Amino acid sequence: MEHQPRMASPAPSSRRSSRRTSTLSQEKPEFDERDEFEEGTQDSTSELEESDTSTSSATQDTDPDAGSDPDGAELPPFRLADIPGKGKGLVATAPIQKGKLILLEPPLFTLPRERCTNSAVLVALTARTREEQRDFFALANAYRTAPPAAPANSPESSPSPESSPPPKGAGAGRAPHGVRAPLPALGIFETNALPVPAPDAPGGEARGVFLLAARFNHACTPNVAQSWDAAARALAFRALGAVEPGEELCTNYVDVLGTRAERGPELAERGVFACVCPVCAAPEGEGGESDRRRAKIGRLFEEVGKCGKEPTLGMRKLKIALRLLKEEGLMHYEASFCFDAFQFCVLVSDIPNAKAWARKAWEATCNISGPDSPAARNFKMYWANPRAHHLTGMLPRMTLSGPDP
Repeated sequence: MEHQPRMASPAPSSRRSSRRTSTLSQEKPEFDERDEFEEGTQDSTSELEESDTSTSSATQDTDPDAGSDPDGAELPPFRLADIPGKGKGLVATAPIQKGKLILLEPPLFTLPRERCTNSAVLVALTARTREEQRDFFALANAYRTAPPAAPANSPESSPSPESSPPPKGAGAGRAPHGVRAPLPALGIFETNALPVPAPDAPGGEARGVFLLAARFNHACTPNVAQSWDAAARALAFRALGAVEPGEELCTNYVDVLGTRAERGPELAERGVFACVCPVCAAPEGEGGESDRRRAKIGRLFEEVGKCGKEPTLGMRKLKIALRLLKEEGLMHYEASFCFDAFQFCVLVSDIPNAKAWARKAWEATCNISGPDSPAARNFKMYWANPRAHHLTGMLPRMTLSGPDP
């Protein structure tokens, strides 16, 4: 059965672990990866044309009320500010609509994974302006005090005598006590580098530094989603919900479906030793409820993927998951569950409800990665013609249900 990632993130972040990617499985039919679609989308052409002119704010990448500079260029809707307990962070300066493109940033430079050395970082920096070099060295260095994994006699390492608490960051982990920290340039790179697609690199991936994106702090209920814009060769960041002026803009560095106890060690590996987001700072009773909801979402995530032969049960489970996601404010997982629902519907030839779920998956994906992203285009195609899916009619016909109001 065709499967879309549970967290729509075409360019996964090194600060964000990949959620397990279960599939809706059964002996027959089996759900697999598939990018081929049948022709014949005319049955819903008029409906889709209407959607292009009257979609929700999910597809709005510009805000007519956004500020402009004297030359008429739109200003970014945020500023760099001091955040209590976090150091620097990005704060909204204007209302931001759900789905609005907040930032589209190409990497300052990229390096193949096997060439991430202090010397390579310094060479890459020589091609940048002095201002960009200053901005790079102003970024967090999670290895400033903590020992790295490099051998003590490595030419790329040096002693680190500082003893103050390390800053927040996205480093690749902490090393045992007694080994030496990398030189500053490499430490900053390791702390802030994010994966970027690189077809010519081993594994199809390189690592890049983004001067502004590096300033997004972590929150266990993020209000910003990250995706890779292949056309622009840049990371795109969109609002997961409406954001008010003065509100901090945060992404998630780790899988947030874990409990606080599970998230803590993962965050520590990335330089966040005490998460102060509202979820983690909540009183024990309230925090415990959040842990239980998130743990249940994680279980349902796996269980839905095993309900390919029982679409009624699968639909019931994913609707519970969607309700819990809404309660937790974790809507960046929504599209995957909606696509699961679509597949359950086409299995039993419930075309009207399949169309409704495909539309909801499309809307959710537009909020995360934009209407021109590959996933959004695929969902829109299925919305136009659900019968194009290769699983259509593989189980006895029945009527399931559409999205809740």
